[in-house]
Amino acid sequence: MSPNHRPSIAIPPRIRALGLCFGLGIVGWLTGFAATLGVEGHLLVVGYRAQTVTQIASSVAFNVVGAGGLALTYLLVRRGGFDRAFILEFLRLRKPDRWDLVWIVAGLFGAFAVAVSYQLAIDAFDPFGAGSEGTTHSGIEQGREYPFLLLLGIPIAILLTGPGEELLYRGIIQSRLGEAFPTALAVALTAVVFAVVHLPVYMGDDIAAVLVSLGTVTALGLYLGVLYELSDTLIVPALVHGAFNAVVYLQNFLEYV
Repeated sequence: MSPNHRPSIAIPPRIRALGLCFGLGIVGWLTGFAATLGVEGHLLVVGYRAQTVTQIASSVAFNVVGAGGLALTYLLVRRGGFDRAFILEFLRLRKPDRWDLVWIVAGLFGAFAVAVSYQLAIDAFDPFGAGSEGTTHSGIEQGREYPFLLLLGIPIAILLTGPGEELLYRGIIQSRLGEAFPTALAVALTAVVFAVVHLPVYMGDDIAAVLVSLGTVTALGLYLGVLYELSDTLIVPALVHGAFNAVVYLQNFLEYV
């Protein structure tokens, strides 16, 4: 064997796909966080300190730059340029029809049914020994201090958060995992990535409560993944996700205003 020859280690395709998708999820969050810090720092420097301005700018930075930007970058790198036909096929984007509206409306009710069912199961079995309470999303906590931010969060959830996160997690990560794993496993693995990336916004001193909250995120991630597969269009989970968050914001606004 030549001294310059080094044996290569073959990484199984499924391991590569899984590592790539976990990496995309983490990098997407880090990119969004970095963009958010940059925007908030710029606003501070130029003298904008209004909570509403900061909230809008931060949401645009996190969802458009972090999730959407990384998703588009992946598609461009994978095809070596902009390939419209490939993007539409890979993301399962098409002109919506009336059945998609049915999927969205039914899907929204289903999302709350999943969340409530999970909560009832936690109440009944208390698997984490934390009672029935999870930790509160950091965005909701901030909104409870400044209730107007909760109203502002409604259009942001529908227009940015839902589409941005679903573009990355269901559109890119689930679709990529679906190329390497059976569909059911791809949906489950994507839900795990989705939950792991949400850990920072639920982090608190009570680890059991954090696990309760991450369980909710995982259950909803599974549900959105199933919706994506059954409806066969990214539009459905994107709008269901956004509408679900919007209703939660509205509920908190009415409670804390």
